[in-house]
Amino acid sequence: MSEERERSVRARQQQLGYEPLSRLWAKGEILLGLAAAGVGLMLMVRGKIFGAEEIGGRVVFVLGGDLAMAGHRSHLYQSNNELAAYLADEIRKPS
Repeated sequence: MSEERERSVRARQQQLGYEPLSRLWAKGEILLGLAAAGVGLMLMVRGKIFGAEEIGGRVVFVLGGDLAMAGHRSHLYQSNNELAAYLADEIRKPS
């Protein structure tokens, strides 16, 4: 993304009172969520049916999936902010 576009995105975020989102944090959420989901899956497979390990595995699996989706959602928000700033700049350009 060009510097001009980054300035435009920052200006729009300031106008709306938004805090900038961290791409690194979003990637970390995705990786941690997928790792937790994998651990939960292993616990489900290894545990007895309806045993504490299997139920705990289900909980960890669901929470890990939720964390991974939160990271993905953050990436989508960032992309939407960039596209909105681009469109606002294009509309403001003289014809």
